[in-house]
Amino acid sequence: MIIPVYNDPSGLEDTLQSLVVQEYTGNFEIIVADNGSTDNTPDIAEKYCGDSVKLVVEDTVQSSYAARNKGLEIAKGSIIAFIDSDMTVEKDWLQKMSQSMAKHNADYLGCRVEIYSESNSLSALHNKLSGFPMDEYIYKRHFAPTCCLIVRKEIFEHVGVFDPNLISSGDYEFGNRVFDAGYKLYYDSDIVMYHPARTSLKKLLKKSFRIGRGFYQLSARYPQLSRKMNKNAAYSLSGSDDQSWSLFTFRKDSSLWNSLPVWEKVGIYVVDILNKGMKPFGYVYEKFFS
Repeated sequence: MIIPVYNDPSGLEDTLQSLVVQEYTGNFEIIVADNGSTDNTPDIAEKYCGDSVKLVVEDTVQSSYAARNKGLEIAKGSIIAFIDSDMTVEKDWLQKMSQSMAKHNADYLGCRVEIYSESNSLSALHNKLSGFPMDEYIYKRHFAPTCCLIVRKEIFEHVGVFDPNLISSGDYEFGNRVFDAGYKLYYDSDIVMYHPARTSLKKLLKKSFRIGRGFYQLSARYPQLSRKMNKNAAYSLSGSDDQSWSLFTFRKDSSLWNSLPVWEKVGIYVVDILNKGMKPFGYVYEKFFS
């Protein structure tokens, strides 16, 4: 298991607490890949270091993908599971993941992500309603977010590691590389991982700005792949593909949405528009000012 982390001591502790108690019949290792944290995040990792927990530091390249690659350098297992700091899993997560890989003969596996929050802020509600449409990610866009990705190590030896120069969309680029190489991608909805919602508009917009920067980097480094991504978006806006991206990406067919008063529904539409509008700003920033 590889956990990339940057300046997130409390999130890292939550993740490590859920990983060190895994009820797994085989051997496993937990690698914390610190991306040059400037706070006490490395101290949290060192507190857990022992036979099963290791700490590596990538402080040359500021990128979560560079941190993951650093972890891959020392990983010994035949199966690599990635999980973000602040995420948690049940005690049988590792056992279920291993069994699923064998049962479905999968080379590249995506897990279901449940977003939770005690906050009822519009941002948290938007985040919970948006979620991770993993079926579409895996089977239509050919990738899984790296927060819930499990990969056979031999794949990295064949197609290479993550592109450390991407600030975002590195999971999309890597997944499509794996798909093009003919490996089997699979989504198992029975394997659940838990992700806290972003509870403030600032946090949502910050992520969207970063995604926008990644979009430009993807277009500059992989123009053909970027055009493929844009084509999916265009299909959705034209209504020609109702299972691809849509103008408003949050779910409106859930009990949560149906329970909200009108003013909160309107607020979530506004949050969604602001959130999407931040991505072009990130794109322009990366193209002209970075």
